[in-house]
Amino acid sequence: MSKVIGITADVFLEATAVINQQQADFVPRPAVNAILAAGGVPVSLPYLPEDKIDILLDKLDGILITGGPDVDPTFMGEEPIPELGTTNRNRDLFEIPLIKKAVAKHVPILGICRGAQVINVALGGSVYQDLAVQYDAPTLLKHHQNAPGDQPTHHVKVEESALQKSVGTESFVNSRHHQAIKEPAPSVKIVAEAPDGVIEAIENEDASVQAVQWHPENLWQQYPEQLAIFKDFVDRT
Repeated sequence: MSKVIGITADVFLEATAVINQQQADFVPRPAVNAILAAGGVPVSLPYLPEDKIDILLDKLDGILITGGPDVDPTFMGEEPIPELGTTNRNRDLFEIPLIKKAVAKHVPILGICRGAQVINVALGGSVYQDLAVQYDAPTLLKHHQNAPGDQPTHHVKVEESALQKSVGTESFVNSRHHQAIKEPAPSVKIVAEAPDGVIEAIENEDASVQAVQWHPENLWQQYPEQLAIFKDFVDRT
């Protein structure tokens, strides 16, 4: 039987041409296609009140936490710096308890980009609000590429892990972020880094929580090892 995978929805904060209305929920089609190609059945998860999360989790085999706006820094005990981008606190208020409850119920999670960041914050870690001003490394790479999103631009080194079994010891990835994991949460370990030391992936002990900083949903059609991330995730559900 196919596994049902919930994909967290982002929200258009401005009016769209489709419905001429603000706050239209959407999930990225490439993520939908990646879950389908991996053998799962994707469903959209708009943000809901916290008291509905347990009911939701009872219907899901796994959760994909997608990219999107910056994480509200108050959830990690910080005030916003000037370089912080757009945030959507309502999405954080849904995803943070969703992640905590999914971990408690052993519902596998895969995070992408913002997904990696909000997973880390939900589990007690922190993120850089802005790499360019907060990351202390003179050799910082360009982490927000101008190249098309389906083209890789820098390499990551992958340590022994479930992720390494999917993509190998090194992966050529795309990069579209200005935030990144700072202090990993106590329950996860770093499993991939960029050459400048920026954390590119985390996992917990059994990989029921796994997250990558890049966007494999934009790469898998040209790079089969990126599809393996989704296949192995669905297999874990």
